[in-house]
Amino acid sequence: MSASTRRSVSLVAVLALAAASAPALAQRQPPVQRGGPPGEGTPYILVSPFHAPTRELALEAAEELRSRLQSEHSAKDLFVITRSSIESTLRASGYPVDSALSVTDLMELARSLHAEYVVDGTATRGAAGKAVRFATTVLMRTGQQILSQPLPPADGKDAGEAAKLTERSITESLKQIPSYKECLNSLRAGKNDDAAAKARLGIIAYQNAAFSRICLLNAYSSSKTAPPDSIIALATRILAIDSTSLLALANLADAYGAKGETDRQIDAYQRMHVLDPGNQAVTTALITLLGRADPGKALPIIEGMLKGNPGDAGLLRNQWLLLLKVGRFRDAIAAGEALVKADTAAATVDYFQRQLGAAQGDSDNAKIQELASKASQKFPKEVSFPSLLAQTYRKSGQLQQAMQAARRATEADPKDTRAWLLAIVTASDMNQADTALALAKNAAAAGADKQQIEAALLSSLVAPAIKKAQESKERPDWDAALLTTQALDAALPSPASKFYFGLASFQVGYDAIQNASKLGEAKGRDVKESRAKACAEAKVAEEKWANATIAMTSGGGGAYNKDGAASMMNLIQQYGDYIPKMKAAYCTR
Repeated sequence: MSASTRRSVSLVAVLALAAASAPALAQRQPPVQRGGPPGEGTPYILVSPFHAPTRELALEAAEELRSRLQSEHSAKDLFVITRSSIESTLRASGYPVDSALSVTDLMELARSLHAEYVVDGTATRGAAGKAVRFATTVLMRTGQQILSQPLPPADGKDAGEAAKLTERSITESLKQIPSYKECLNSLRAGKNDDAAAKARLGIIAYQNAAFSRICLLNAYSSSKTAPPDSIIALATRILAIDSTSLLALANLADAYGAKGETDRQIDAYQRMHVLDPGNQAVTTALITLLGRADPGKALPIIEGMLKGNPGDAGLLRNQWLLLLKVGRFRDAIAAGEALVKADTAAATVDYFQRQLGAAQGDSDNAKIQELASKASQKFPKEVSFPSLLAQTYRKSGQLQQAMQAARRATEADPKDTRAWLLAIVTASDMNQADTALALAKNAAAAGADKQQIEAALLSSLVAPAIKKAQESKERPDWDAALLTTQALDAALPSPASKFYFGLASFQVGYDAIQNASKLGEAKGRDVKESRAKACAEAKVAEEKWANATIAMTSGGGGAYNKDGAASMMNLIQQYGDYIPKMKAAYCTR
């Protein structure tokens, strides 16, 4: 435990013991105020050493102000706690008697000495050390709140004159107290309108009344009927008097929020955060608002808080989400990993989806593979993870791994068409047409979209085969295209499969007619063999064109491509009569 911590603990403990004997201690002091000892209901006021550049000035300022208050007020009216009482209590707690206290310690000292009012003062000297300025605030505790009534600065030629001016300000400020207390009583009784009326009387009694305006603000807030503009006007006036009023700032933020003025609401929360950085509720609200309006400004606040709480899962989650929002993907991934380290339950489907989105935004394929693999293992029924893994492997040329991931995706959700499509196109990339066709058949049986599956096969298997044959005009390429289209038609029969099967059949038949014609014209010793080959080609032409005709008509291929089907049928009709003649010429002995 540090020395400062020990001293603070000591203060609280010792002051608690001293509280019981404080009235008796005050009674034993020589009467320095007129009017004799204080009465049972007399308010006490505490003036302890000021904040000042020297201890001498700190003590002098406090003593001058106490003396002035004692001379101007009867002990029955306002009892000024004596210097000796203050110093004996401070010595008992281990505190120096000539140093200013923090507000927290000052209010604890006041509680132990039964002080209703506390003066928190600062004294500074002017040029050549002659003139003196007092800047003072009257503090008062109401419930758990510490209320402040800042006073006008007092400039005097010396501490005595500054104390004289300050005493007048204190006396003026206390004129609001009777009405303020009546306002509090009405608030506690739930009489909000009466409380507001009493508060206004306190403001009349003291123009710059902060206490009474705070009570009026509470009346407005409790009634829940005051319009936002009225609350804004009142809170703004309070802040003009006391810029540190957290209550005024909180009400101001709420009122601006009700009006939808987000920028001003954020400004109010930022001012509260500066005044009370340890207030978790304020910080959370500020981060939420900034996260919606300007995430970049929220991040430094979170980062500052994480320095003191590096394992706070709530802060880590907010940081992660904001980094995602501003597009700092690499940092977001690191923040997300820190989040699930602090809270393993945070590793949900949504978490992995957002992390994968960040990795994609950062174009980090290695991280995509890592995250998708982990997500697939943790959530085996979530098809999106193995699907993404398959896509990433395929893009990087790792086709075997892509196929394995794609098959896991089809197992996770057999009706997911995208998973089947990934498997089919990957099989096509691997030149495994049979595998692609088998996958297509399984996909259709599982309930996947047949049209999409067919379209994938047409683009990945059929279209390349047809294009190659059209460009080369070679019979082997058309034979290969015919086998592919025939297999597609067997697996997934449709007008499209019939058309391309008919097209390949037509082209093979057309090539066979041309070959039969050339072979039939052979002379010499090889004429018999050539005619036999011509006969075989004529029979091929007859078979293929018959298949093409069926495919384009009763098979429905003509419905898929009417113009293409019509052109082929015209040629079949035009040259079809030659086939019987070729058979008669080449297939007889």
